[in-house]
Amino acid sequence: MGRKKAHASSRGKQQGPSPQQKHISAAKRNELNVLCEKLFHLSSNPAYVTQSWNNYLDISEVLLKVKRLEEMKTESSQRSQGIGQFINWLTENGAQVDGLSIAEFPGYDLGLKAETDFTENQLILEIPRALIFSTYTAASELTILQNDPLVQHMPQVALAIALLIERYKENSKWKPYLEMLPSSYNTVLYMKTNDMIELKGSPTLEAALKQCRNIARQYSYFNKVFQNTNNAVSAILRNVFTYERYW
Repeated sequence: MGRKKAHASSRGKQQGPSPQQKHISAAKRNELNVLCEKLFHLSSNPAYVTQSWNNYLDISEVLLKVKRLEEMKTESSQRSQGIGQFINWLTENGAQVDGLSIAEFPGYDLGLKAETDFTENQLILEIPRALIFSTYTAASELTILQNDPLVQHMPQVALAIALLIERYKENSKWKPYLEMLPSSYNTVLYMKTNDMIELKGSPTLEAALKQCRNIARQYSYFNKVFQNTNNAVSAILRNVFTYERYW
């Protein structure tokens, strides 16, 4: 689940607007909910499994309408501007980063740079477990969804929802970390139909179509959850959850 990688930049979860962003109108929301119902049917009905290419085309057509309604735009961020705050956050929370800095490397985006000579087998970086983003260290609100089948049985889905919760809730302690995440990834989710056609004859095509189908199903499922339940997670994500931000 990530944004399209631009040239040599590295998926992170994208930087989003503040939680006080302009809400989708009631009319657009109703239309969007109808599209999500159709999307869920297309991506969940086992009858379509044997028609994976046509199913992909149908899903893509619905997603195009979804994206237009959600007015999805590329949200870029200047990651380098947050380096100082991120380093301060790390050290204030017990990380050991002496002799290292974060720098931009042409063609590779941001990376670690040694500012001193390190000897063989010398420890150069130490990060406390509490600073490793996971469903155990972040987004305590996620426990509300602990019985949800996708959250319960798909760790990658639970982690994606946790990232969104922390990104959009007020006063998240993870803000310095989240602002350093890459804003783009290379995934098949961003490939155009003409690109996917190039995969025909390759075993990769079925895997790519399956991934597109799975993400469409997960998005439409959670859209319904957040629109129709009243809990802490839905309160945070109801008006900011979009297909672009989820993938």
